Amino acid sequence: MQLTLAEFSSRAIYDSGRSLSGRTVRLTGFVTRDDDGTWYVTRLLVACCAADATTSKVEIRGGQAPPVDAWVTVTGTWRPKGRLGTDAAWPPVLDAGSVRRIAEPADPYEKR
Repeated sequence: MQLTLAEFSSRAIYDSGRSLSGRTVRLTGFVTRDDDGTWYVTRLLVACCAADATTSKVEIRGGQAPPVDAWVTVTGTWRPKGRLGTDAAWPPVLDAGSVRRIAEPADPYEKR
């Protein structure tokens, strides 16, 4: 199932029905990384235009981390983290089954 990062994050953090459990999902975005090497699939979310953009990110566990700023599609399964609805559940985590580099999409933004 293809989801936007915003859809995945919302369901991973707030969905008490655990609708992501056991489902394989695909997320697309660009690679960002923390100083400790943790890597993320990231997208910019816009309501009106790029000037109001905020970021959405999903931590990726497993899979070889591509270079920072590379665009990827990651397929994997949700790994529950923290208690639903709390800061401990953010950022959501995806256990990668595959990581595929792609060209930057024509529209790199997600709409809020």
